Amino acid sequence: MKIINNTFLAIILLFLSLSCDDILEEDITNDNVQISFPKEGTVIEGNTVQFTWQSIDGADDYRVQVITSNQILEVDSLMSTNTFVYTLNPGSYQWRIRGENFAYETTYTFPVNFSVETSDDLSNQNVSLLTPSIDFYTNNANIICTWNELSNVSSYSFELIKNLSGEQTVFKETGISSNSLTIDADVFDEDAEYIWKVKAINETSETQFSQRSLFLDREIPNQPALASPEDQDTTTTTVTFNWTNGVDSGNIKSSITNTIEIASDVNFNSIIHSANTENNTVQYTFTSTGTYYWRIKAIDAAGNESDYSIVRSIIVE
Repeated sequence: MKIINNTFLAIILLFLSLSCDDILEEDITNDNVQISFPKEGTVIEGNTVQFTWQSIDGADDYRVQVITSNQILEVDSLMSTNTFVYTLNPGSYQWRIRGENFAYETTYTFPVNFSVETSDDLSNQNVSLLTPSIDFYTNNANIICTWNELSNVSSYSFELIKNLSGEQTVFKETGISSNSLTIDADVFDEDAEYIWKVKAINETSETQFSQRSLFLDREIPNQPALASPEDQDTTTTTVTFNWTNGVDSGNIKSSITNTIEIASDVNFNSIIHSANTENNTVQYTFTSTGTYYWRIKAIDAAGNESDYSIVRSIIVE
């Protein structure tokens, strides 16, 4: 009887492990999301559209899609709230939405048509920033900032703020007539987070500043230190390689990607495996016995590369 009970328990545990998420998630396939704004035929003055809808029980997220008049997918975003703000150029659009959770999703709403028109009033509009991208990491101080042109604008104002132990405005320029600005590299005097801001101005109104951060990091990552296996270790065909990267001493702590290389010769002319990982461990299975060599290099999100680690050998039997 004990054996039967244990077997029954094992089956129940297996079932729960395979279907736990489905059991916990509410089936929303027959539910419908109700759109609040914009409604069919809505005309929006300006370039900022706030999409809103009614939440439904059981939905963790909502997928919003916006399509241009040329049937080009402009937006495909997953939101956890029931509102979404996006900047659109003048033109005709359709939008639709569905609810989602881990296991289920509703059908999309029927596409709703709306249009965006230009307006002289800039107070409720936004400058749409282009490059550098959001939270951009770089080791190059030659920065060109760009943004989308906004209709009915006389000029743009630009500010650059260094955020390192407090915020400090390090550069300003007004009366900009184009939609780009090249910043002198000397302005970026040290590695730090830099917040760049743009607003549009005309004779009667102006937008709020739109802003993004970029991170200047010119600190080279530490040379990785190999941990295991030890040099000349004899091992089986499946090997777990481990190493450490040390502590980043720079102002900006960019994320590290490690590159492992395994070769059949000490000069790494014949690399049999190369892989990138954000971890400090990699497992690899050799298909042939013999002596192999391995090393690690660290590359940070800003593009700085460390020296290769020392080289260790392993003997696969």
